[in-house]
Amino acid sequence: MRGFGNTRGVKQLFILAFVLATSLGQAAQPLSLHPVNEHYFLFRGKPTVIVTSGEHYGAVLNLDFDYKKYLEALAKDRLNNTRTWAGAYCEPPARFSIASNTLAPLPGRFISPWERSNEPGYANAATSLI
Repeated sequence: MRGFGNTRGVKQLFILAFVLATSLGQAAQPLSLHPVNEHYFLFRGKPTVIVTSGEHYGAVLNLDFDYKKYLEALAKDRLNNTRTWAGAYCEPPARFSIASNTLAPLPGRFISPWERSNEPGYANAATSLI
């Protein structure tokens, strides 16, 4: 067979397979506490500290929030975490006198993973969530 007579090519293929296999094993490792210092974590086999600046939870339920700009700012500042919000709670736009409150999307700008019903209910949308 052509190609198998080339031992250099076989060696390179073996090395590539080995590197992929070992790196896939490391990538599959979950975040864990450092075995010596519990003030640190281990991530991909290296000591890691989780550092972030949290945006208001409304960032993930408001269609007007610029998540790309937010994630780019986290990356630029070398922050490695963010908060997420999986709840259905949101605030009316005029509540709490907060200017540009991301947890208070404007009418029609609320996004959620839940299906809408045919029943009226949520003040900023035609229907409530199922």
